Order: sequence, then structure tokens, then C-alpha cells
Amino acid sequence: MVKKTILSYWFKKINPQGNYETLKNDKITYIQLSKKYETFKIRAFFLTVFLLSFIYIMFIKSELYESKAAIMVRDLSQSSPVSSLGLSLLGASSGSQHQDSMVVEEYLNSLDIFLKLDKKFHLIQHYKSDAIDFIQRLPQDVKMEEILEFYHKNLLIEYDEISSILHISFLDTNPKKAQEILNYLISQAEFALNEFNRKKAQKRLKFVELEHKKNKEKMEKASAILEKYQNDHLLLDPKAEASTSISIIAELETSLTQKRIEYKTKSAYLNPDNYELKKLKTEIQEIEKSLAKAKKGLTGNDKNRLNSILFQYEKLKLQFEFAVEVYKTSLVELETTKLDAIKAAKTLSIVSQPNLPDGYTYPNKPKDFITLTMVILLMYGIFSMLLAIIKDHKE
Repeated sequence: MVKKTILSYWFKKINPQGNYETLKNDKITYIQLSKKYETFKIRAFFLTVFLLSFIYIMFIKSELYESKAAIMVRDLSQSSPVSSLGLSLLGASSGSQHQDSMVVEEYLNSLDIFLKLDKKFHLIQHYKSDAIDFIQRLPQDVKMEEILEFYHKNLLIEYDEISSILHISFLDTNPKKAQEILNYLISQAEFALNEFNRKKAQKRLKFVELEHKKNKEKMEKASAILEKYQNDHLLLDPKAEASTSISIIAELETSLTQKRIEYKTKSAYLNPDNYELKKLKTEIQEIEKSLAKAKKGLTGNDKNRLNSILFQYEKLKLQFEFAVEVYKTSLVELETTKLDAIKAAKTLSIVSQPNLPDGYTYPNKPKDFITLTMVILLMYGIFSMLLAIIKDHKE
């Protein structure tokens, strides 16, 4: 019916007295006008698509305001900022800083933070409301995966490996709300980052506390064994006792040598039955007995000989001293870990605060208009060329 009306209109323009029936009898004119009508239909189709797209982009598509911020993750526990500065100057960030930034990015994209945002800002309700245009708006029965995907489209995160800065942007139809959401995201990211490190420190603290307890028990056990050994042998310090015994043996040997010399000298001119020689001989025998007893007590076969006691004592003392050093080290480690568990080791330094946008960022209407025009013209040209090729093959 539309075709008949349009062909009749065009035919009357070239033949005012003619009508549709006359046109059908004029085969040549009918074919020419029919070809013109087919071209008209194609152009009308692409023009309609262009106008509808133009109206949607310019007047219907939701205008999104972008609030931007830049943050940097800093490790307060690092004691050598100079080395980190050197890495930055060389165009490389520390592995820990890069890892922390990736943790922040992953958390901001997670379902956990989105549920917190939804509870505070009612994002799901907003994404289904009339504030979003009918094409981008989410349906009422949408799945959580699709909601999270829509959230990811509005959250833009980019990490600069050279400067170690994390650029974060959030899009919303309300500029004030976009700024508030971005502020909330940054505060929650900092809390989550420190909570993540606190949990790691708590796990480490439990392990260190357990090891400290074991080391304390080992030290107390070594101390008790050493004390019992001293009590059993009635010795405070076997080393001092050994030094005393060595001194006594040395004195006895000296005295023995002197008595032997004296005895040999006097025996040269005195009678063997002389009282003085007999006295010297008795003294030499007593010194020899005392010397033998002293040496036996120091290095003999007796299980209570002094050198054996000394070696065992030194072994127990070394074990005790080692247990004390291990205990002291574990005590320092325990106190350090306790501090790590309660302090905020990581912080998010805000390089640039979330701004309040004074104009919408998306859509970029001039750019979209130019793109739309080029796409429509390209599609029209391709479609027209294909139709021309098909007609040539038919003819």
C-alpha cells in the first residue's frame, strides 16, 4: 500500500494526468520508479536508524559523571625508604608495593565491597531505576553476576607501574554520589588492606607464641638439669675445681722433685739408717700417694673423676646457654610480632582527592555523533554495493 502510494505520487509528478493503473501499463516507467523506490527504502532505513541512534545518544542516554582519585599504597614497616626511592627513579616499583596495589584492586572489584556499597548507597535499586536509560537499565530479575558486571563498568581502576600510583574512577548519574562512593571505596580499601595484614600477623603471632612457649620450657628444663648436676656432685663450678686440682698437682710435683733431690744429696754422705733420710723417704712416699690420688681424681678411671665431670658440666652449660639465647631471640620476635599485629602497617596515601565533577564525562556526544555518522555511511555504502553486485548478477 505504501509502495503504491509513493509510486503514484512520483508518477503524477512526471505525468499529472496519470494514475497507478496507467503506471502499471507503462512497464519502462514502472521499472524505473520501482528501482528508485528500492533505493528510497534503503536510504529511509539507514536514515531512520541514524535518527533513532542520534536521538538516543543526544537526548536519552544516561549522562554519567566521573569522580577521579589517585592513591599510593605505602608500607610503614619499611625501614629503608632510600632503596624504594632508588627503585622508583629506575622506573621500577617494589614487589610488595605492587602486590598490595593488586590486593586493593582485587578487593575493590570484589562482591564483598559491592554488597557494602549497595547497603549504604542502594546501587542495585539505582541500576534498575529510571535514573538509567531504558537500554542500559538492568531488568528487575537480573542475576548478581550481571549486576557485578555492571558495577565493574562504572568502576575504572588503572595501576601505573612506573609511579606505583593507583588511579581509581567511579561513574554515576549523580556527581555528588559518585564522589561519596569513591571516598567510601578508598576508606574501605585501606581498612581491608590493614585487616588483611593484621590477620597474617595474628597467624604469625600464634606460631611465635607457641615457639616462645616451647623455647621457655627448653630453657627451664636445661636450667633444672644443670642445677641438679651441680647439686649431685656438690660443685658450683667444676672448671674452678679443676683449676684448683691442677694447681695442687703442680705444687705436689714441685715438692716431690725438691724432696727427691734433697734425699739424693743427703744419701751421698749420710747413713741409710739415718733418721733424717728415713723422714725424707717417708715424706716422698706420702707426696707420691697424694699426687697419685690427685691425678686419679682428675683423670683416673673413676666415674666421678673431675675431667669427666667438667666435660659433662660444660656440655650441660652450653645447652643451657644455647637455650637462653634461643629464648631471648624468641622473646624479641614475640614482642615485635605483637606490635605488627596491632599497628596499621599499610596506609593508602591519597595523591589526589576524589573530585566533584562539574560536568558529565560519558557519553562523549560529539565523538559518538561523528562515530555514528561514519558507521551509518560505511554500512550504507557496503549494503548498496552488495545490492548492486546482486542486481548485476541477476541481469
